[in-house]
Amino acid sequence: MTRGRPPRPLGVPGKPMLTELAPGHWKARVRVRDSSGKRRELMRVSPTKLDSRHRPIPDRTGQRALDAVMAAAAVITVGLGGELSTSMTVRDLWVRYRASLIAQDRTESTIARYDEIAKMFNTAFGDRRLFEVTTSAIETFLTEVGEARGPSNMRTGRIVLSGMFRYAVRTSPLEVNPVREVQMPKNIEAKGRTGGAGDLTTDELRYILSAVRTSQIPCPRQLAKAERERGTPVKAYTPPTVAAYCESADLADVITLYAATGLRRSQMLALLWTDIDLDAATLRPTGKLVRVAGKGLVRVTRKDDPKNRTGTIAIPGFAVEMLKLRKAAMAARRPASPPDPGTEVLDLVFPSAVGTLRDPQNVGHGWQRVREALGFAEDITPHSFRHAVATILDDAGLSARVTADVLGHVDPAMTQRHYMARGRPHKAAADVLNRAVTG
Repeated sequence: MTRGRPPRPLGVPGKPMLTELAPGHWKARVRVRDSSGKRRELMRVSPTKLDSRHRPIPDRTGQRALDAVMAAAAVITVGLGGELSTSMTVRDLWVRYRASLIAQDRTESTIARYDEIAKMFNTAFGDRRLFEVTTSAIETFLTEVGEARGPSNMRTGRIVLSGMFRYAVRTSPLEVNPVREVQMPKNIEAKGRTGGAGDLTTDELRYILSAVRTSQIPCPRQLAKAERERGTPVKAYTPPTVAAYCESADLADVITLYAATGLRRSQMLALLWTDIDLDAATLRPTGKLVRVAGKGLVRVTRKDDPKNRTGTIAIPGFAVEMLKLRKAAMAARRPASPPDPGTEVLDLVFPSAVGTLRDPQNVGHGWQRVREALGFAEDITPHSFRHAVATILDDAGLSARVTADVLGHVDPAMTQRHYMARGRPHKAAADVLNRAVTG
């Protein structure tokens, strides 16, 4: 009789082991059984990563070494063909699928988002064998996620599980993807604001661009949730005006370039001065900001990133003038406020007060304060400026292809479906009908 622990399934890596070789440099090891059934130990060290100035970035947590060794294990996994067993657990399938995503060079932010979903389904049914996972079990899980964390998390959960089980169908004897027939509940109430970004009219856009520089309307701070719930009197203070607050928070120039380009917030705050040609009045975003677990805010550059296409766009004259003034002001201010020694410094167009990457959430909170002071609805977000650019170009008669190029969309049909405002009265259409009928 065979004693001891049964062998790990083929291609399923064990628990990785980390060793710090030097500060910021790690070695990761993992054992995995290959197609011959033998157990192999794979070892990888932290791969070199350079910043924009070609200086090495330390691997502070060892995550790069872990990702490298799990990607190597995924290569063994891919070579196993259909030899995986349907008796492996959902938890083990996730480990393999995650390694395959890393091998495909999926972004760290995507992996981190999927990890959050994996914690939930591993808790719910992670120890079930693949042949024990039913469509009804997945429907129940997704419904619970939707009720607890909103429909957005529910949809992401389905995306992760669907991809994971498609991977299982390709690499194991599993014949049916149980997620394929799942019906998503439609009566789940969303958490927080829903419906996407609201639309801005051209007049509203002009008003905002003027108000952030000249408005004398008071701009009080927003109360925290605890303050609102307590209902206690707020300590009296004289709030700044909208214009004064936008100047102190460095929001006016950001909002101006929002209206000029329709860039995403993550792209806007990652802009370098080398991305902008003021003489040619063009801009070419080369990176975006993402928040990575264990690393914080980082600037990433990927040529195949669908949310950071690196096409060149033309900048309108009012934005060119703003950028020229800003560049001169920043050059004059830099000697008086040098960055901290040892701090990584990028030549950012919109840096933080200390010259580092600026948190997109802080910019969003600043806009919320301005929006509330100016009396705009809750759904008017920084993304609303992106919608406004699309609508203005559409009203001017430019094609959807041109607008898609400006916004960095691959598919012009998506630009038409989601970005150009609908349901508005069109006087031009009424004039055409009037001329046709009255001659």
